[in-house]
This record gives sequence, C-alpha cells and structure tokens, in this order.
Amino acid sequence: MWDIFDEAFLRQHLGKFYTPVIGTLKIIIIIAVSIILIKIGSVLIRKLFERQKSLKFNVDVKKIDTMSSLTVSVFRYVIYLIGGTAILSDVFELKSVLAAAGVGGIAIGLGAQSLIKDVISGFFIILEDQFSVGDSITLDGLTGTVEEIGLRVTKLRNSNGDFYIIPNGEIKKVINHVRGNRAVIVDVPIAYSSDMDRAFDAAQRVCEIVSEEFSSVIVEKPEVQGITSMGDRSMTLRIFARTLPNQQWGVERRIRRLIKDEFDRNNIEFFDRERFLFEKRVAEGGGQDG
Repeated sequence: MWDIFDEAFLRQHLGKFYTPVIGTLKIIIIIAVSIILIKIGSVLIRKLFERQKSLKFNVDVKKIDTMSSLTVSVFRYVIYLIGGTAILSDVFELKSVLAAAGVGGIAIGLGAQSLIKDVISGFFIILEDQFSVGDSITLDGLTGTVEEIGLRVTKLRNSNGDFYIIPNGEIKKVINHVRGNRAVIVDVPIAYSSDMDRAFDAAQRVCEIVSEEFSSVIVEKPEVQGITSMGDRSMTLRIFARTLPNQQWGVERRIRRLIKDEFDRNNIEFFDRERFLFEKRVAEGGGQDG
C-alpha cells in the first residue's frame, strides 16, 4: 500500500507526467507553507510587542505599534523572497535563470526602481520618526489616522472609514497633527450694539469653566485676547488656549457651546450676517417702493 509514495513507483505509473505533477505539488506546498508562516508569524510578532506594553513603564505605545507594524512587514517580505526563490529554483534551472537575466535584466531593473524607492523612503520615514501608528496626519492632501507603516506602503483610514494605501516613495509632504501642543482659537462675532464689558465678562467666565473641566488636557489656560478685528458691522472677540495633541477639538466645541449659553443669558447680541443682509434688502426695497 505504501508503495504509492515511492519515487520509483510514481515515475513508473506517471511516466512523462511525473515531473510537471511533482513540480506543481511543490509549488502549491511552498505557497501554502508561506501563507501559513506569514499568518502565524504575524500573530506571534504582534503578541510579542503587545506584551512589551505591559512589561515596561512609561512606554511609548505608538512607537511599539510602529515597530510591530514594521517587523511584520519585514517578516512578510522575507517569506515572500524565500518562497519566490524556492519556486523559481524549482521551475527553472539555474543556467536558464542566468541566461534569462541577461535578456530581461533591464526590464526587471526598471520595474524594481519604484519598489526600491518605496523601501528606501519607508526606511527614512521610520528612521526620522516622521509619524507613528495612531498619529493623525495629512499626506499630500489625504488626511487620516495611520494604521500601518510598512517598508513599502503606509496605510491610513479617514474619519469616513475610507482606507488609503500610499506607496512610501510617493509621500512628498507630511503634516503631523499630533506632534506638539495644539492651539485652540475661537473667534466670536459681536454686534457693535452689544455691551462690550458684559461680553468680556461672559467670555472670561467661559474660560474659567473650561479651564476646570479640561484641566488634564489644557497646557495653556483659555484667555480672552480681546478684539482682534473690527468690520463695518461687527467686531471679533477672540479666545485662545493650548492643549495636548489631538485634544483641541473637544475644548473648542465646549467653548463655543458655553459662549452661546452665556451670551444668551446676558442678552449679548451676536452679529448675524444673514439677518443683516436680509434687513438690508428689506430696507432697500422699502426705500424704492416709497
């Protein structure tokens, strides 16, 4: 029964089909083993880096996630290289490969230029610490959160859930939205008819409330900077603060909400451009009718 696995037995019964059948089986096995190794290796690498988060104090989680992503990427390409080499060496004889290299070398070289460019760019992105996994960034007009940094590509996901895969060699300009403290600027348009002292007092109360509510993320307390511009029909009152990275949006929304509540409570009039234009049209129409 076990004779069916004997090489001589297989050659005798398969005849001329022996070589292609065995060759095909080898390729299938190489591909299957490569896929399994990539899946298992990727899981083990990620678990290893996740373990590091719990073992170290004051650990930079983003740095660990970035190194995990990079290590998985390198491991994947190593398996691709080993598997591809094994398949080529099995399908083609070494002499045939060398002969073909002379003919197709130029074409392959041109095709590999973009790959080499992507890999080199990926290396410098990581070396220079331009961004990390979890950072909110803009790459050449595309804004999103970094989900993966590989040697060849960077993967982003925006707030709508769109997934971007960007070759590293095509990244020309990077805007990192989470490095360094962030500014909060809230400009409030106020009508000239409003009582400015009451407006300042109301804005100051808002600053005090926000300072207490967001004390853990504010690095420079909100302050009323005063009137920053004066137009034909209104003035602009500005509130300024600084927060930790990626915390500015919540602070800004809270300031706007409280300003609205305080101004309504104290009968302080906002400048309403749409209302102004409507009243202007009505006045002009009334004058023409008269």
